[in-house]
Amino acid sequence: MDPERIPVIVGVGQTVNRPKAMEEIREPADLIEASARRAAEDGSAEGALAEIDMLGVVNILSWSYEDPPAVVAERLGARPGIQWYTGVGACGPQWFLAEAADKIAEGDVKVALICGAESYASRSTARKCGERPPWKREPGTLDLVGDLRPSSTPIEEMHGLIVPSDIYALFENARRYEKGQTLEEHSREIADICAEMGRVAAQNPYAWFRQERTPEDFRTISDRNRMVAVPYTKLMCSMIFTDQSAAVLMMSLAEAGRRKIPEEKYVFPVGFGEASDLWYVTHRKNMHDSPCAKTAVDMALAQAGNDLDEVDFLDLYSCFPCVPRIVRDALEIEPTDPRPLTVTGGMSNFGGPGNNYSLHAVCRIAEILREQPGKQGLVHSVSWFLSKNAVGLYRTGTCPEEWKRVDKGPFLKELEAVQAPEIIEAPEGEATVETYTAGYYGVEPGYGFVLGRTPSGARFLARVEDDPDTLAVMAAEEVIGRKGKVRQSPAGTNLFSL
Repeated sequence: MDPERIPVIVGVGQTVNRPKAMEEIREPADLIEASARRAAEDGSAEGALAEIDMLGVVNILSWSYEDPPAVVAERLGARPGIQWYTGVGACGPQWFLAEAADKIAEGDVKVALICGAESYASRSTARKCGERPPWKREPGTLDLVGDLRPSSTPIEEMHGLIVPSDIYALFENARRYEKGQTLEEHSREIADICAEMGRVAAQNPYAWFRQERTPEDFRTISDRNRMVAVPYTKLMCSMIFTDQSAAVLMMSLAEAGRRKIPEEKYVFPVGFGEASDLWYVTHRKNMHDSPCAKTAVDMALAQAGNDLDEVDFLDLYSCFPCVPRIVRDALEIEPTDPRPLTVTGGMSNFGGPGNNYSLHAVCRIAEILREQPGKQGLVHSVSWFLSKNAVGLYRTGTCPEEWKRVDKGPFLKELEAVQAPEIIEAPEGEATVETYTAGYYGVEPGYGFVLGRTPSGARFLARVEDDPDTLAVMAAEEVIGRKGKVRQSPAGTNLFSL
């Protein structure tokens, strides 16, 4: 073991801001600076921020800076040789942590800071006050790193299938049908898992919502809990309108020793995995599963030399209720497994600060592992629409002998062999619903999407006809497996009706 090449997390910091007036609003750079300084203080390494040689800033959605890493570096008084900014994708934090570990293991980096933030709550407060945030907005010109594939196909974009709540509702309904659940059974299962996560969030000081809610609170429609897209209510969806930031300070074990950082602060990254399914929603073999989740976890476990049963704490990505359950299915974790599916409280309760949520999960895992030396935690993340999964494994106690990623090739063979179904762009005539959702404008469903199959088995994407009767059925009944009609509109979009 060469301590110069062993990466170790030494400090974690989080910030939550709840602005009620203009003087309380904070821009993302403010929040990042606060969390970075907390991470340094947490590791008794205040002087390290000015000496970081790698800075990774996770993509910020709520504000635009020309060069976000340069803004952060200036605030910290740092001049890192590596300054990276990711594209959109919530696997970014895990990818950054793995890249930082690689750079340390290669001897190219001694101190790295990974950070990110969102300030949608501040923007919302300014709007309520009738003002604009007094922050400098600049067009982003920086070259991006990470996975930069577009999120949707031209057909998906033309039909308007781009909103996360609509797309994850398609997955959710497909999973219900695959499991053979009734609408009532399914509604209760979703509400139960949201309430379970809410109980975790209630104990987390950095959670956006800290009050416990009952399952009925999540499933009952009200002025405060409107329907969004069948079967999701507002409280079931990721809460992006937060002010939250997180930062992780990582360095080589030797550097931590030179800085006399207390060993009880050490948290070792021991495994990383990432894998993609067929990237686009309409190309997926199935709408109810995510094979790449297991592949990513298997990679991380192989690097760590562990089995999943040896992992003590889990945080499965939770932008919508289907995701942690789909991933749980892929990993063959029984619903009765005593390990909670989140350490933060989940993204509908803790908050879903854009691309940066899983960095908060890493911070929380680190805090928990320090309290229980020798334990291990797994943090899972998703980019776009179950398109990509990234997983990090972390532990305290025994120092790993090395950081060395596994060869991806053998793990990816099965995924790379999967073929997309035949996709027909302009179907006409009889069709069967594969999955669906109805989205809401106010209290009534106002639009809908259908992924369906033609009699030949080809898949198509369609919007629901401007037909209140069809939308009403979709809002109240099981529609998967039912037959209807599909046609192409003069505008080129496909239209479906029952």
